[in-house]
Amino acid sequence: MAAMAIDDAHELARPLRPQAFGRTRPTRIGDAIVEPAWPGIRVLAAVGGGRSTLWDEGQPIEALADVQAALARATTASIDGAIFDGYLTKAVLTEGIGVRGWVNDYPTMTGQITRMFIGGRRSRVDEHDQRREAALADRQFEEDDPVNLVITDLLWLDGEWLLDVPLLERRRVLDSIVQSGQLVRTGLYVRHPIDSWVGSWRAQGFRGMTFKSANSRYRPGETADDWSQSDLPRR
Repeated sequence: MAAMAIDDAHELARPLRPQAFGRTRPTRIGDAIVEPAWPGIRVLAAVGGGRSTLWDEGQPIEALADVQAALARATTASIDGAIFDGYLTKAVLTEGIGVRGWVNDYPTMTGQITRMFIGGRRSRVDEHDQRREAALADRQFEEDDPVNLVITDLLWLDGEWLLDVPLLERRRVLDSIVQSGQLVRTGLYVRHPIDSWVGSWRAQGFRGMTFKSANSRYRPGETADDWSQSDLPRR
């Protein structure tokens, strides 16, 4: 895509949709970047002209003024305009003290009845219901919830599209232009081997992880065969 004026960042972000995850088995994605699967609302964010905007499927998010102000502060010192992919989430990745305010491991009524009759053996239907209920809860933000923005990709910077730049390079540039703080931060990513990270993420309450080819490009609104998601192993 051609270069655009820096002031166009917000209008450029409006029609975009995030690139979707495909169904490829994670083991088939070579040279993968692995991240914890952030719970919450996936959004696109734009910074330019001293302000920031958040977009959920083309609709502006008018609330969360503190997060938007923090995003503008985290980037305007080093850049003039950018478009990001990320997540509005109640989860906070910490070291040793867990994730606050969003983990929901309580069994449903169906699960309690099932355990009475089959001695605690897990029900796939019950697990599906729990995941669905948890996903809905992750997207519902109460007034006192500690919502923050986790940025996981960089799509446009200072008038240039980065969609054809390999993901690993986009992430390196992203980490260099965003000053992480309490309300806005770049997402953690790791490379194989990941066994020790899986245990840490599980202990902190994450339920899944994502796999993205380090060489992958970004196609807004399309499904990426070299991006995939999976549940965290139980042990």
